[in-house]
Amino acid sequence: MLVRATEGCPWHRCEFCSAFRQGGFRIRPVEEVKEDILTARRLVDDIYRWAERSGHRVGQVAYLNGILWLGDEGVSSAFIQDSDSMTMKTEPLAGILEFLCEVFPTLERVCTYARAKTVYRKTLDDLRRLRQAGLSRLHIGLESGDDWLLSYINKGVTAEEQIEAGRKAVAAGYEVSEYVMPGLGGRERWEQHALNSARVLNEINPHFIRLRTFHPAPGTPMYDKALREEYHVQTVAGVLKEVRAFVEALDVTSELVTSDFAWNFYMGEVDGKLPEEKDRVLAAIDGALCHWETAGEPRRNPFAGRLNRELS
Repeated sequence: MLVRATEGCPWHRCEFCSAFRQGGFRIRPVEEVKEDILTARRLVDDIYRWAERSGHRVGQVAYLNGILWLGDEGVSSAFIQDSDSMTMKTEPLAGILEFLCEVFPTLERVCTYARAKTVYRKTLDDLRRLRQAGLSRLHIGLESGDDWLLSYINKGVTAEEQIEAGRKAVAAGYEVSEYVMPGLGGRERWEQHALNSARVLNEINPHFIRLRTFHPAPGTPMYDKALREEYHVQTVAGVLKEVRAFVEALDVTSELVTSDFAWNFYMGEVDGKLPEEKDRVLAAIDGALCHWETAGEPRRNPFAGRLNRELS
């Protein structure tokens, strides 16, 4: 279930991102957010009544009405939107979380996106307060652990700040999911990107590491740099070599997740628990690399999207 506490992104300057290029950011009033939560509760209660009258399961009635976040046992997970709602002051956000958990007592997990810089600026007490209020998982866009690349993409955070933020979040009791962008370093800086990202994650040891393969999106500065050939989009085989170097350098007890993102199609079965499944993951990468080296590079690099047509 999506709960929109903020609108937009307070940073909106990352040069790879197309989601919030228009800028603008608003913290919604607490009472406005609470009314949304109550509206969702009324909808859920309606579903329960319809299910009882029709003799069907709650989850089935919800599914047929396009409400995919309601199951037979109630609402089990919620996501606080938009991109960085932790930028709210701690007590207003805690109030929203407590109200949400009170209205939906079946919730097992409440997640949100969080910028590393925002978490870095929060005190440990503030983070613990939000955790106690019901927030259980933070999804943090690491993107890279390479300081040169972080500056190049205007991420607004350093590698050391990311380490401190991630470790603080773990210490406060959150499940931490860190996102890395294979291919972001292009053809020139792939190795520094891979090894420095692994170094940062080794220091954090998050619960999840998720790979989100980079492709230049139209309307972003990175897309324009690629058009001007200031930035060279990595090949499929090159990205796989980078991912292999990255995984090989990891010394974590994290779950590596790649299969939840369409642009990771080229990896095959590169998912697993580290370190126990590391050898299997590396073998899967080697299998994918062998395939692409044998098949040859696709006629059009799939990571470049429309960029290929504009360059041709």
